[in-house]
Amino acid sequence: MSAVCVLTPILIASWPAISAAIAGAAASLGFAVATGRNDLTEASPDNTVETVLPHSQVLDDIKGKAETMRIEKNGVSIIFRRDERGACTLCVSGPLSKSKLEKIGQEVAGRVTQQFAYHKLMTELKKHNYSVVEEQVQTDSSIRVRVRLNG
Repeated sequence: MSAVCVLTPILIASWPAISAAIAGAAASLGFAVATGRNDLTEASPDNTVETVLPHSQVLDDIKGKAETMRIEKNGVSIIFRRDERGACTLCVSGPLSKSKLEKIGQEVAGRVTQQFAYHKLMTELKKHNYSVVEEQVQTDSSIRVRVRLNG
């Protein structure tokens, strides 16, 4: 007997869990996690695109605390923020057109969501006594996982 399950991820987690997904997505896309300042004071408003990470809510025990994380690649900088209300936003800046920056932002946001969902899925499968039989990354970057219930 088999079944097909398609996951539509919703990011509801603590900042450390989301920042781990950001770091994983950054590495897979060739970005590096930047240290130091995580603001956009040096960026031109003409070269900046900001968006909310779809279906995200960052949970935290400390209400009203903002969190940030910055990744960079080839002059493009992406800052992820947890605002005071818990929404996760990303701001993309660099020497490219707004449409190209928006496309990069969408790709990175999608990969962060995928990394988060993948980690959550693997954790839950292990918790419920399933083992991974086969795992394939498809040409569209989707991941196909075959599992079996142990015992």
